[in-house]
Amino acid sequence: MQKKTRRGTSPKWRDVPLTDAQFDIAIAGHRRSIAKWKGIAIAASVVAMGGLLSAGAVGVFGDGPASAAHPAASAMQTAPSPTSPASDAAETPSDGIEKTIVTPNLNDVVAAAFTNLRAADTAAAVSAAGVTLSDAESAQLQRAISAYHEEGFEVSFAVVDMRTGAVVTSFANVPRYSASSIKAPYILSLAQTGAFDLDAVSTSVDADAAYPNRLITATLTVSDNDSYESLYRRYGTPPFTAWTAGYTFDAPLIGYYEFLTASDLARLWVLGYQYLFSDTAPAKADGAAPASPEARAWLAQQMRGSLNSSIQMAHTENEEVYTKAGWIYGEGGLYALNDAGIVLPAGAHDLQTHPQGYVLAILSDACGRNDLLSALATTVDDVIADLHGES
Repeated sequence: MQKKTRRGTSPKWRDVPLTDAQFDIAIAGHRRSIAKWKGIAIAASVVAMGGLLSAGAVGVFGDGPASAAHPAASAMQTAPSPTSPASDAAETPSDGIEKTIVTPNLNDVVAAAFTNLRAADTAAAVSAAGVTLSDAESAQLQRAISAYHEEGFEVSFAVVDMRTGAVVTSFANVPRYSASSIKAPYILSLAQTGAFDLDAVSTSVDADAAYPNRLITATLTVSDNDSYESLYRRYGTPPFTAWTAGYTFDAPLIGYYEFLTASDLARLWVLGYQYLFSDTAPAKADGAAPASPEARAWLAQQMRGSLNSSIQMAHTENEEVYTKAGWIYGEGGLYALNDAGIVLPAGAHDLQTHPQGYVLAILSDACGRNDLLSALATTVDDVIADLHGES
């Protein structure tokens, strides 16, 4: 990953509550900074085709219980690595002695990621498992977290290095309101379990397939709530429950607007990475053949350049970023600005045998402060690059 310079801070928007119009203007400003516009173009075509998107539907997320208490900043901790994936490559260093290099496949990485997410001290301000952070790297992350606290906000994150399964977390066990960040994992669960035929849906092969195609596109590209509601009413909780069965989560999840932890959101995206980018996707819940690579590529593409993604804003167009943000500004007493997804280097391929990039999940109550979230995403990217000796 390339190093990037942090963005400057913007005004303290929370000092004076924003009107809906002001918040829409703020979102529009951030959208202009996104390098990839494919998702927005698709959304515009959805509007033209059927008027599916309703004017007040985007960015309003229903009610929920009060937020969990904010943790105080604590000392960083590094947990030992519980796993050592098998090696299949070698190099000859300057001393002339051939040494083996760890090159785990995607299945190894996913298993290591779940183990390391359990091993990390997710109640700490900075913790790592499967890797040891330098003092400088830990200090970088601490500063990005402190930037939230200095503005009166709280934040949690979990990042999974998809080369190795190593993780770095911050307060990643604190439940926070998901807002619309749950929408992409829910749709991934529908695809992998076979709730719909993704090959048919991705090509809109007939009218029955074209309808969920429009719902998925609108939900992922512009976070249309009506489209998401239609999907959830149609398919319910069972596909999501089946998708996550057998994995350890901090609390039971239903795939709807809910409270969840950064570790849990990262776990969902690790499963999403495995589904989208494996050579052969896991079989459907009923044992049927999985969706084709082309159909899964279509689904992944709907998450490129998605509305209000601060992780996307933190990266250049040379990187491939698949994300889904979620935000809420006071409705039901809830505040959130979240983002989560997958970051891949340009030209990444053969991810089953040579996984690359990382999964990142960020949950915060700093709605409107995309500058803070993008700065944190940039810092995480810098740390991952440092861990791999990149500049």
